[in-house]
Amino acid sequence: MTFSVLFSLLLAVCSITLLIRFFLQKRRQERLYKQIQAFLLHPFVPEYSVRDDFFALLENAAADLENKILTEHANTIAQSKQNADFVADISHQLKTPLAALKLYCEMDAGLYPNAHIDKQLVLIEHMENLIHSLLRLENLKADAYTMSFQMQEMHQLILDIWNDLHALYPAKCFTLEGKASLRCDATWMKEAILNILKNSCEHTSENGSIHVILEQTENAVHITIRDNGGGVPKDELPKLFQRFFHSSRNTSKNSAGIGLAITKEIITKHHGIVTAANDIYGLCTYINLPIVDGMQSYEIVS
Repeated sequence: MTFSVLFSLLLAVCSITLLIRFFLQKRRQERLYKQIQAFLLHPFVPEYSVRDDFFALLENAAADLENKILTEHANTIAQSKQNADFVADISHQLKTPLAALKLYCEMDAGLYPNAHIDKQLVLIEHMENLIHSLLRLENLKADAYTMSFQMQEMHQLILDIWNDLHALYPAKCFTLEGKASLRCDATWMKEAILNILKNSCEHTSENGSIHVILEQTENAVHITIRDNGGGVPKDELPKLFQRFFHSSRNTSKNSAGIGLAITKEIITKHHGIVTAANDIYGLCTYINLPIVDGMQSYEIVS
């Protein structure tokens, strides 16, 4: 066998070996990519590679990162539950004396009616509503509620919300355009949108207008809620969805400042985001909700 034939055979073997290594490496890359994508959808405890090569370092680094994310998520859930338990304890401690105080005020109102007692009853009711709203917000953050996701026609869902709200604001001009379908928890989604619509009603004139636009793309549902209330100062926009925040345009004395914070938490539980911006007429609130196929009812076990 001549040297040229041996060289050709050796070259062929080397080429085949390199091709095999290339395809094996490509398969490992694809497997790592699929693992990361699966982890982002449904976090799980990752497996470490026992190989002794450079790519194994990358696989194990990804596994380390996934484990850290799982640990941080568990810590966040634990902290949220601790906060919810703390709020629940405080709420329980406050409800009993408030109920007694309300009873005494109502008894005094019957015997010695005066304006001060009426104001006291209003303040007690406001405190009760505040405690209830704060407890619901913390329970949402701690995943204490089970959400049931089903396909909903958003046009009808928003119409139902406005039909309930319209009796309180009969002079408001409400318009709704567009169609969209979304898998969501109808009860919680109604509350999220209701809080925004109510906020718009409270911050527009008696015959103010509210316009809702629904848009659906291949990957998401977009809800835009516009009012003509003049908007808010630019520095207040990032704070609108923080709990206890009261905008300078807020004229309601009974607002607890928690409704929009609850809205944000509900939208977050639906894997979406909610933001706000001013336009030439007033405030625009944008809700962006991804379309996630096969989303099931879930309950985070704390």
